[in-house]
Amino acid sequence: MTKQVAGKWISYLLFLLLSVAFLLLSDESRTPITINGKNMKKQAGDVDNDAVIITGDSGFSGTMLTSPGYLLDKGGYRIGVSYQTDSSQEALVIYDNGTPVSVHYLNPSLTYEEFSFTLEHTSLDFQFAFVYSGSGSLRIQSAALIPEEQFYHDTVFLIVVLFIVFTAFCVWRYQFHRKAPNPREGYLVLFLIGIGLLASLPYLNTGLKWAIDLCYHLIRIEGIKDGLLAGQFPVVIYPEALHGNGYLNCMYPNLFLYFPALLRMVGVSMADSFKCLIIVCNLATAALTYHCVRTMGGSRSASLLASLLYCCCPYRFTNIYARGAVGEFLAMTFFPLLFAGLYHILIGNRKKWPYLALGMTGLLQTHILSVTLAGIFCTVFCILYCKALFMEKRILELAKAALLSLLLNIGFLVPFLDFYKNGNLWMDALGMATYQECSLNLSGLLGLQTTGDYHVLTLGIPLAVCAVISLGYLLLEQKKKEEDCFIGYLFLLGVFLTFMMSGHFPGWHMMKLQSLHLLLSNIQFAWRLLGPVSLLFAISGSICCFRSRFFKNWQRPLFVALILLSFLSVSRFQDEDFAYYSDRDYTVGHESKIIGIPKGDNTVVYPYEWRPKNTTDGGISTDITLSDESQVTLTGNERHGLTTSFQYTCKTEGQYIEIPVIYYNGYEATDENNQPVTIKAGYNNRIRVLLNGDGYAHTITVQYRVPLFYTLTAWISILTAVIFVIYRRYPYLTKKKGIQSC
Repeated sequence: MTKQVAGKWISYLLFLLLSVAFLLLSDESRTPITINGKNMKKQAGDVDNDAVIITGDSGFSGTMLTSPGYLLDKGGYRIGVSYQTDSSQEALVIYDNGTPVSVHYLNPSLTYEEFSFTLEHTSLDFQFAFVYSGSGSLRIQSAALIPEEQFYHDTVFLIVVLFIVFTAFCVWRYQFHRKAPNPREGYLVLFLIGIGLLASLPYLNTGLKWAIDLCYHLIRIEGIKDGLLAGQFPVVIYPEALHGNGYLNCMYPNLFLYFPALLRMVGVSMADSFKCLIIVCNLATAALTYHCVRTMGGSRSASLLASLLYCCCPYRFTNIYARGAVGEFLAMTFFPLLFAGLYHILIGNRKKWPYLALGMTGLLQTHILSVTLAGIFCTVFCILYCKALFMEKRILELAKAALLSLLLNIGFLVPFLDFYKNGNLWMDALGMATYQECSLNLSGLLGLQTTGDYHVLTLGIPLAVCAVISLGYLLLEQKKKEEDCFIGYLFLLGVFLTFMMSGHFPGWHMMKLQSLHLLLSNIQFAWRLLGPVSLLFAISGSICCFRSRFFKNWQRPLFVALILLSFLSVSRFQDEDFAYYSDRDYTVGHESKIIGIPKGDNTVVYPYEWRPKNTTDGGISTDITLSDESQVTLTGNERHGLTTSFQYTCKTEGQYIEIPVIYYNGYEATDENNQPVTIKAGYNNRIRVLLNGDGYAHTITVQYRVPLFYTLTAWISILTAVIFVIYRRYPYLTKKKGIQSC
């Protein structure tokens, strides 16, 4: 090893050590969260500098101040209160998910006091409040939330990630120098990483800003974590949701949310767990788009341009940073694989048919609506290329892709279809709009509007330019190859979908047809087509720009101009562009990592969708209900995860006990002899346990059991994925036995 090479590696190592030192020095996980009295939610009292003061003259008694909501992991904590009072009746009340768990009275002889408490499980909505007795004076200066150990373990996680990245970099550098060095390969990797990080720029900070649907998806992540800790696999019920009543999980694709859920299980904060998902998604979108365009015949420059335009398109940023539409922006990662798979099955290298299966799998595991659109796209292209499908027997590759998609996703499809058919669920609670009401005008589609709200519902100028380039190529180029025709079809599909988003599309008339009404009403918003349209124009425009002889002298200026215009999409998403900016409070920095998942009029936390029919928020309770307290005696109860146990005696037949758990298919009850006990849906669909009226003491255990065929199908999907990876990665293992590679 030369001195020059050794010097480089030493500099790399020093950079790593300095980065670790910086992370350790900036660790805030043990720093108390201090809240001034004036920054709490005030029901009564007067603000005096940073404090809130109240006296008996106010005529008020009750809760005067309430803290923000926090998401706290299990463990020990303290609340330190700075105050002055002349009464021993003023109290600090601690709440876990809306239920008071402890009451502490302030000592009038002290001005600062700390109160300890322990959480036995993660609290999704931890709060504390100060209750005024109605007499004397009370002044609350501040309250500090103090962890006994740490709020979270983000620094350790970031150090581990740093070492993984450093190791990968070292391996890449070693492999790079073993081969003939090609600077372009290094620049290519750096460019793609740069695209992914550029798209993640609004989240490369210590805070987490809220978006419209973000709270719901954060709840899903937390629910998967709780389900795994409760011993479920796959996770079907969120055990701690709806104040412990439970909420169904398997009706919304969730595969990729297991990643942040696992991070939550090892103590990473919700903020960093979710942002890690975003960054990985952006890096994957950049890499997959580049690879798919490259394999469809695009040059290196065209593929890089398409990757940048798609990864940083305005609608994708809107989904991530404004709408919080986790399923939709995750689905956008896999649309490139879908079209690359169609390309190879219909006219390209038929051995690359797995692209289509992987694309459909990614869509099915992220966003059901996107699967519907993908199915329509596949049908259209199969009709266009029906001759090749049958004459060249390419339909065999299509069948392989369909079979592999089925096996990879059967673990999700079986529970989904079972509950869809037999769950008696509420399925129409989110019908918020009809398709045509959300159409766009031409200036909005082209991105000519310079003002507007956080949605930025537009293709953007770069993609509009791509559409013009594609049109020019198709009209001006005389000699076209088969590959050019496919790219032309992609462009025309994009044009038609753009027309469908415009106000000129006769959506009202089309919806009179039953089949089209079903499709368009499920899409809900016409602008949802912006996702696939953005990709179609990015692919066709980028390839045509570098393939056309008419744009030969303009390729480099266009390349640079489109890149610079794409950068504007990132700067567009500042604070004032986020949902409910004027209506909500959020913090940045340390406190935002544990700030509670927002709940309120502007957010959807647990929608009625996928609850049993007629289950309302008003009927949600954490109390156990006895049919007749004179006949039934409850002597004890406890709950762990998805298991609730209680003891009772009952004097007469026909009595029951309702426990605060929503009744979904799969719950079972047994007595102390492990004999089945009858349960059914009670008030607000809570589980009603029918009692034995023999007058003796009995113990009942109610628990959710994941159906065996759910688990079997999940393992079928897992084993299919493992076998497929081995088969594609090590084909010689099968060739040795005379099996030909597909």
